[in-house]
Amino acid sequence: MLNAPFPFLSTLASVTSKLANLSKIQLFTDTSQRLILARGNFSLETYQQTDFTDLMLDFPASLEFSVVKRQAEYLAGRYLGRLAMQQSGLFNHTPPQIGIGLLRAPTWPKVVTGSITHHEYSACAVVLTQPLAINNFVGVDIELWLSSQQASEIAESIHNPDELHVLVKAGFSNAQATTLIFSAKEALFKAICPFVGEYFSFDAAELHACFEFTDNSMITGRSGWLTLQLTTEWVVARAPQSKYRCWFNCREADVLTLVCSNAANAHWLNSIIEDCRNGEEISEAFILCCSELDH
Repeated sequence: MLNAPFPFLSTLASVTSKLANLSKIQLFTDTSQRLILARGNFSLETYQQTDFTDLMLDFPASLEFSVVKRQAEYLAGRYLGRLAMQQSGLFNHTPPQIGIGLLRAPTWPKVVTGSITHHEYSACAVVLTQPLAINNFVGVDIELWLSSQQASEIAESIHNPDELHVLVKAGFSNAQATTLIFSAKEALFKAICPFVGEYFSFDAAELHACFEFTDNSMITGRSGWLTLQLTTEWVVARAPQSKYRCWFNCREADVLTLVCSNAANAHWLNSIIEDCRNGEEISEAFILCCSELDH
């Protein structure tokens, strides 16, 4: 069984799909079931368009002429989103379909808000069990690690030298740092695009700090959070916050990032601090770091 990607999540029972192209499906939730995260793999080799019918998922007209990869990742993301909604307990029957809205973002039933992401063979969906609001929003992103060449080709458009230095100083390679910053800013965009209403460039937000958890046997891979600050005036004017905490979890093949409202973060951080106090002493510096964005 996979360990949870973030310290405020616990692992739920695995889900077995009846379709050959969906596998390794795992569900996670926080203690209050405020957030549910569903993650799994998909296969292009075994995907069939009839999978939509088998899973009772709408096949949008916009996908009719799309390549197989786009159809398969869309299917996986919507299926995982439905699993997360079912786990929430807010729906007596099968949850409504997840549509396509502004800037191609998923549209959710009014009682929840969520986010979907995928890379070449893996997808992830998260649901917050409250409607979209200033104090309740979420964005998730998953990326395969870039090669050194790939990272060097896009680095200048993703971050400035100071941002890169923050993560290199924390022990990440240049390629890992570029991948993580790219993913964090993608998650941030997904979280606040319903408020901003337009695409914005990567330089609209800047990485300021990195905090990493150590020696946590309940988490797979390197895990912690980044501090992001919006820097573009028109984005700041529309966004629900100016500063954001981006949780990250690094595995061998990919990195997962999650951006949520400060209200959600405060709930989880209090839980983390309480767990730490029950197990061992924690420093005042850690508590200060936890609270810096939330007051």
